[in-house]
Amino acid sequence: MKVLVTGHHGYIGSVLTPLVAEAGHEVTGLDSYLYRGCDLGTPAVWEPAVERDVREVTVEDLAGFDAVIHLAALSNDPIGDLNADWTYDINLDGSVELARRAREAGVPSARGCGPSMRVS
Repeated sequence: MKVLVTGHHGYIGSVLTPLVAEAGHEVTGLDSYLYRGCDLGTPAVWEPAVERDVREVTVEDLAGFDAVIHLAALSNDPIGDLNADWTYDINLDGSVELARRAREAGVPSARGCGPSMRVS
C-alpha cells in the first residue's frame, strides 16, 4: 500500500512511520516541521517527505495514496492557551478539510478498520 503519514516528524509519527514501512508499505511523510531542531537525540530523517502545513495539502498531493494516517496537529496545552484559534484551525478544520480532499482524491475510506470519521 502507498501510505501518507501526516505529522511523521512528531512524537508519535517519528515512531510509527518506520513501523509502517517495515510492514511492507510505501510510506511518504508530510510535516510542517514546526518543531525542527527540538528533537530528542539525533533526529530521524525520513524520505520521501513533503514539507507542508496540513492545511495546504491539495487533492493532487493525495492522488495515488491508498491510505492516509493523519497525526499532524498542534499537540500541547501551552500552544492552545496562546491562541485557541490556531488549534481549532489546524486540529479541527484542517483535519476535516484533509479528509474531504482525501475522499476527493480517491483515497479509500477506513470503513471496517475501526473508528472512522464521516465527512459530509
